[in-house]
Amino acid sequence: MRRPSRILVVAALLLSAVVASSGIASVPPRVAPVGGLNELWNSYGDQGGHWTGGDRTVSVPLPDGRTAWLFSDTFLGRVNPDHSRPPDSPIARNTLVVQRPDGTLGETLHGGTAEDPEPLIGLPGSGEHYWVGDGVVEGDVLRVLYNRYRTTGSGGLDFRGTGTSLATFRLPALTPSELLVIPVGDKVAWGSELLEDGGYTYVYGAEQGHLRLARVPVGGLRGPWRFWTGAGWSSHEEDSARMLSGIGTAFSVTRIGGEYVLITMDTSPGFSPVMLAYTAPSPTGPFGAPRILYRAPEASDRRIVYDATAHPRLSRPGKLTVSYNVNSLDHADNIADARIYRPRFVEVAWPPSLPFTG
Repeated sequence: MRRPSRILVVAALLLSAVVASSGIASVPPRVAPVGGLNELWNSYGDQGGHWTGGDRTVSVPLPDGRTAWLFSDTFLGRVNPDHSRPPDSPIARNTLVVQRPDGTLGETLHGGTAEDPEPLIGLPGSGEHYWVGDGVVEGDVLRVLYNRYRTTGSGGLDFRGTGTSLATFRLPALTPSELLVIPVGDKVAWGSELLEDGGYTYVYGAEQGHLRLARVPVGGLRGPWRFWTGAGWSSHEEDSARMLSGIGTAFSVTRIGGEYVLITMDTSPGFSPVMLAYTAPSPTGPFGAPRILYRAPEASDRRIVYDATAHPRLSRPGKLTVSYNVNSLDHADNIADARIYRPRFVEVAWPPSLPFTG
């Protein structure tokens, strides 16, 4: 059985190498934890024998009423009665958890075996690992964008991006059937959000805190892609424009009424506990000044908060259900308490009442 090292911290450090507090002075509005979802995942994780914690936290509704929950680095194995993990708990770089139509969580899909798990998606022998972006159903398949990374040394920041790939899963079995390299460079983590709107699938990406955008006709994620230049669309990725700064590697864009809402943790100062929302009149922007949604209480000198993601199909009218991830910069903390490295779900009012004042 493999022993985990620093890979959970490395995943989070995609956002920044510095843990910093936000300069936003306003007090965020009150929010409510989504008790049902938090209890659901904590109970599932504590059972052991499958997912016991993970990050990224993407939900994709499937045609038969199930939901595919996509995770990047995932703890597997067992959890002790005191909520600790065995020190040699295995980790898979990416997994998929199936939620049944009745709301209960089923199996955790990964490669390898229960005793020696491997990632669900990857190319054996490549030396690359795959962290999930977002997914969408196209016809009778689920397509998911993953960003590839390669470890370059033993340090926490010794890695580099190597590109973006598209995985295809057959439905309803969720069997991986194809892994296609998308012909883009290694600077942008494409697929942080996939938004279907007006006959197109918009592919949002992050490049060192900056927002980028591509699109394809709905059903055409295999390409070719066209990239937003700030004034039009180009077939060349190098023409794509930086649209916004201060976003995380993972974020979400949701259409609500006649506006497009981008939700992210504020990364302008480094890691920050502040969750922000930007709005725009179209998928291409322009995005206005941010508004505060939430300040995560888990952030500390050793714990970081990242990967804010909206789940519109789990949201009530006038509300948005949003998840975010928590991690410790000390890996031993995640072993001592399995509850740290799990998503948190909160319900925020939309539209929010407070402007950005930082």
